[in-house]
Amino acid sequence: MGRVSPPVRWCAMRSPPRIDDFRKVGSTTLSLVLFGVLLTACPGDEGSAEEETETETETGTETETGIETETETGELTDPNLAEVPGGSFEMGCREVDPDCDPDNEAHMVTVSPFVMEVTEVTVAAYAECIAEGGCMEQGTTPGCNNDLFGEHPVNCVTWGQASDYCAWKGRRLPTEAEWEFAARGTDGRQFPWGDTEASCSFAHMFTGTGEMGGFGCLTGNTAVVGSYPTGESPYGMLDMGGNVEEWLADWYANDYYAASPETDPTGPGEGSQRVTRGGDLLDASPANLRTYERTRSNPTSVGSERGFRCAVDL
Repeated sequence: MGRVSPPVRWCAMRSPPRIDDFRKVGSTTLSLVLFGVLLTACPGDEGSAEEETETETETGTETETGIETETETGELTDPNLAEVPGGSFEMGCREVDPDCDPDNEAHMVTVSPFVMEVTEVTVAAYAECIAEGGCMEQGTTPGCNNDLFGEHPVNCVTWGQASDYCAWKGRRLPTEAEWEFAARGTDGRQFPWGDTEASCSFAHMFTGTGEMGGFGCLTGNTAVVGSYPTGESPYGMLDMGGNVEEWLADWYANDYYAASPETDPTGPGEGSQRVTRGGDLLDASPANLRTYERTRSNPTSVGSERGFRCAVDL
């Protein structure tokens, strides 16, 4: 099915991580390996000891989050994951911003270290989840990316479908505080790349002119994830401004910032809308691509302008 261009909205890696073969670093590691072999031979285990040992070598040992994020050398096992060291930052509108929304009052927040996917989840990655029974098919209305757009961000998914995919990967949706910190760091920048005004040099966005209605930098479509390296955030994330806006874990409340915890806030306990962030290819205002701009949507809604990425505890 081809793409049909959606109307302009006028409003303010894929595979499980792999671990290299065990390296000989001493008797402790050797003992652990032998212990693992003994465990795989225990009665009641499915498959042979040889099969289980091979699985451990290829996919790593599961942790509480469902995924081992580091090797023995301390390096992340999935090249599409990047560590965010955590820290304190001013979350919300900058003091110099003349058009700060009432729900976006600046306040200090401390975020613990975590890991986030560098790019938005792709159509191809989501298709793997569908094939293995972990995810439901996404929407098929005009503008929804199909298998011809494998390396484009998956869109037309509900909040629940996004959450299910992350759980299938042994991950989760980022919190609003985590997302903003990953996008802006500690220097209070306006956009993920800095304070330079948003343009197609940095983000896949609405331009206001062209035969395709001006969205998607005149392409009329989303872009292959990671197509704008100049738009990289302080911690290496791509497309945090433009392409598709992203579902986050938090419920939305317009007064939440006034009562938000100072450390690792997770949003209100309940609500009717979920937070989205990052702006998208349909946004008529470049201001919607700012690192601190808050948006929200009904969690059961699907839109061609909305996708997601996952995070994992460190």
